[in-house]
Amino acid sequence: MSKLNLTERVKLLLEPKRVSVDARLFVTRDDGITIYDSVQNQTTTSVAALVSGVWQASEALMNLVNQNSDVLEFRLGFDTSSQGIFLVPLEISGKRYFLGAIYTGLTNPGQLKRRVAMMKEEFDVVFAQSMPVKKPMMAFEAREGFLFKDISDEEIDRLFAPGRI
Repeated sequence: MSKLNLTERVKLLLEPKRVSVDARLFVTRDDGITIYDSVQNQTTTSVAALVSGVWQASEALMNLVNQNSDVLEFRLGFDTSSQGIFLVPLEISGKRYFLGAIYTGLTNPGQLKRRVAMMKEEFDVVFAQSMPVKKPMMAFEAREGFLFKDISDEEIDRLFAPGRI
Protein backbone atom coordinates (compact mmCIF):
# COMPACT_ATOMS: atom_id res chain seq x y z
CA MET A 1 0.00 0.00 0.00
CA SER A 2 3.00 2.34 0.40
CA LYS A 3 3.33 2.88 -3.38
CA LEU A 4 -0.07 4.60 -3.49
CA ASN A 5 -0.45 8.33 -2.93
CA LEU A 6 -2.23 9.61 0.19
CA THR A 7 -5.64 10.00 -1.47
CA GLU A 8 -5.53 6.45 -2.83
CA ARG A 9 -4.46 5.04 0.53
CA VAL A 10 -7.25 6.87 2.37
CA LYS A 11 -9.81 5.68 -0.17
CA LEU A 12 -8.54 2.11 0.18
CA LEU A 13 -9.06 2.30 3.95
CA LEU A 14 -12.47 4.00 3.95
CA GLU A 15 -14.32 2.55 0.95
CA PRO A 16 -14.96 -0.86 2.59
CA LYS A 17 -16.33 0.89 5.69
CA ARG A 18 -18.93 2.94 3.80
CA VAL A 19 -21.36 0.03 3.89
CA SER A 20 -21.24 -0.29 7.69
CA VAL A 21 -21.52 3.45 8.34
CA ASP A 22 -24.77 5.19 7.50
CA ALA A 23 -23.14 8.60 7.09
CA ARG A 24 -21.09 10.76 4.78
CA LEU A 25 -17.43 10.06 5.53
CA PHE A 26 -14.68 12.48 4.60
CA VAL A 27 -11.04 13.32 5.20
CA THR A 28 -9.79 16.85 4.72
CA ARG A 29 -6.47 18.58 5.06
CA ASP A 30 -5.95 21.24 7.71
CA ASP A 31 -6.20 23.92 5.01
CA GLY A 32 -9.62 22.77 3.78
CA ILE A 33 -8.63 20.61 0.80
CA THR A 34 -10.60 17.39 0.28
CA ILE A 35 -8.64 14.15 0.47
CA TYR A 36 -11.64 11.82 0.48
CA ASP A 37 -15.42 12.26 0.41
CA SER A 38 -17.86 9.38 0.17
CA VAL A 39 -20.34 11.78 -1.43
CA GLN A 40 -18.72 13.50 -4.39
CA ASN A 41 -20.99 16.37 -5.42
CA GLN A 42 -21.16 20.17 -5.48
CA THR A 43 -20.89 20.33 -1.66
CA THR A 44 -17.57 18.45 -1.40
CA THR A 45 -15.36 21.54 -1.49
CA SER A 46 -17.62 23.45 0.90
CA VAL A 47 -17.61 20.62 3.43
CA ALA A 48 -13.82 20.48 3.49
CA ALA A 49 -13.42 24.24 3.86
CA LEU A 50 -16.08 24.49 6.57
CA VAL A 51 -14.64 21.55 8.52
CA SER A 52 -11.23 23.17 8.56
CA GLY A 53 -12.69 26.50 9.65
CA VAL A 54 -14.89 25.10 12.39
CA TRP A 55 -12.02 23.04 13.79
CA GLN A 56 -9.64 25.98 13.80
CA ALA A 57 -12.26 28.21 15.46
CA SER A 58 -12.90 25.56 18.11
CA GLU A 59 -9.18 25.14 18.68
CA ALA A 60 -8.77 28.91 19.15
CA LEU A 61 -11.58 28.91 21.72
CA MET A 62 -10.03 25.94 23.51
CA ASN A 63 -6.67 27.73 23.68
CA LEU A 64 -8.38 30.46 25.72
CA VAL A 65 -9.11 27.84 28.37
CA ASN A 66 -6.06 25.57 28.15
CA GLN A 67 -3.04 26.45 26.02
CA ASN A 68 -1.19 23.24 26.88
CA SER A 69 -3.76 20.81 25.51
CA ASP A 70 -2.88 18.34 22.75
CA VAL A 71 -5.32 18.97 19.92
CA LEU A 72 -5.02 15.37 18.69
CA GLU A 73 -6.80 14.22 21.84
CA PHE A 74 -9.94 16.22 21.03
CA ARG A 75 -12.98 15.45 18.95
CA LEU A 76 -15.71 17.79 17.81
CA GLY A 77 -19.37 16.97 17.75
CA PHE A 78 -22.28 19.15 16.76
CA ASP A 79 -25.39 17.07 16.89
CA THR A 80 -28.85 16.22 18.11
CA SER A 81 -29.87 12.71 19.04
CA SER A 82 -30.26 11.69 15.38
CA GLN A 83 -28.28 14.06 13.15
CA GLY A 84 -25.05 15.99 13.19
CA ILE A 85 -21.36 16.12 12.40
CA PHE A 86 -18.49 14.38 14.17
CA LEU A 87 -14.80 15.25 13.61
CA VAL A 88 -11.54 13.81 14.85
CA PRO A 89 -8.04 15.03 13.98
CA LEU A 90 -5.42 12.80 12.39
CA GLU A 91 -1.71 13.23 11.97
CA ILE A 92 -0.21 11.82 8.80
CA SER A 93 3.45 12.40 7.98
CA GLY A 94 3.58 15.24 10.48
CA LYS A 95 0.61 17.08 8.97
CA ARG A 96 -2.87 17.47 10.43
CA TYR A 97 -5.98 16.12 8.74
CA PHE A 98 -9.58 15.65 9.85
CA LEU A 99 -11.69 12.52 9.62
CA GLY A 100 -15.37 13.25 9.84
CA ALA A 101 -18.89 11.97 9.45
CA ILE A 102 -22.07 13.87 8.65
CA TYR A 103 -25.19 11.94 9.52
CA THR A 104 -28.95 12.26 9.68
CA GLY A 105 -31.77 9.95 10.72
CA LEU A 106 -29.60 7.69 12.90
CA THR A 107 -31.09 5.76 15.77
CA ASN A 108 -27.68 5.19 17.40
CA PRO A 109 -25.21 8.06 16.80
CA GLY A 110 -22.99 6.69 19.57
CA GLN A 111 -22.31 3.62 17.47
CA LEU A 112 -21.32 5.80 14.52
CA LYS A 113 -18.98 7.85 16.72
CA ARG A 114 -17.37 4.66 17.98
CA ARG A 115 -16.82 3.45 14.41
CA VAL A 116 -15.25 6.77 13.44
CA ALA A 117 -12.99 6.57 16.51
CA MET A 118 -11.95 3.05 15.44
CA MET A 119 -11.22 4.33 11.93
CA LYS A 120 -8.99 7.00 13.45
CA GLU A 121 -7.12 4.33 15.39
CA GLU A 122 -6.66 2.33 12.18
CA PHE A 123 -5.34 5.44 10.39
CA ASP A 124 -2.90 6.02 13.25
CA VAL A 125 -1.57 2.45 12.98
CA VAL A 126 -1.44 2.26 9.18
CA PHE A 127 0.17 5.64 8.63
CA ALA A 128 2.60 5.28 11.54
CA GLN A 129 3.87 2.04 9.98
CA SER A 130 4.21 3.54 6.51
CA MET A 131 6.19 6.58 7.61
CA PRO A 132 9.92 6.23 7.00
CA VAL A 133 11.92 5.90 10.17
CA LYS A 134 14.69 8.45 10.28
CA LYS A 135 17.94 7.52 11.92
CA PRO A 136 18.67 10.02 14.69
CA MET A 137 21.71 12.09 13.86
CA MET A 138 24.41 12.34 16.46
CA ALA A 139 25.29 15.88 17.50
CA PHE A 140 28.65 15.99 15.72
CA GLU A 141 28.09 13.23 13.16
CA ALA A 142 27.48 15.51 10.16
CA ARG A 143 30.34 17.88 10.90
CA GLU A 144 33.53 17.79 8.95
CA GLY A 145 35.31 20.25 11.23
CA PHE A 146 34.77 22.93 13.82
CA LEU A 147 34.60 26.63 13.11
CA PHE A 148 36.66 27.48 16.23
CA LYS A 149 39.13 24.70 16.88
CA ASP A 150 40.97 25.59 20.08
CA ILE A 151 38.87 28.21 21.85
CA SER A 152 38.59 28.31 25.62
CA ASP A 153 35.51 28.98 27.74
CA GLU A 154 37.05 32.24 28.91
CA GLU A 155 37.47 33.42 25.32
CA ILE A 156 33.82 32.58 24.59
CA ASP A 157 32.73 34.48 27.72
CA ARG A 158 34.73 37.56 26.64
CA LEU A 159 33.37 37.31 23.11
CA PHE A 160 29.73 37.39 24.30
CA ALA A 161 30.16 39.66 27.30
CA PRO A 162 27.84 42.70 27.48
CA GLY A 163 29.29 45.80 25.82
CA ARG A 164 31.68 43.79 23.62
CA ILE A 165 30.89 44.37 19.98
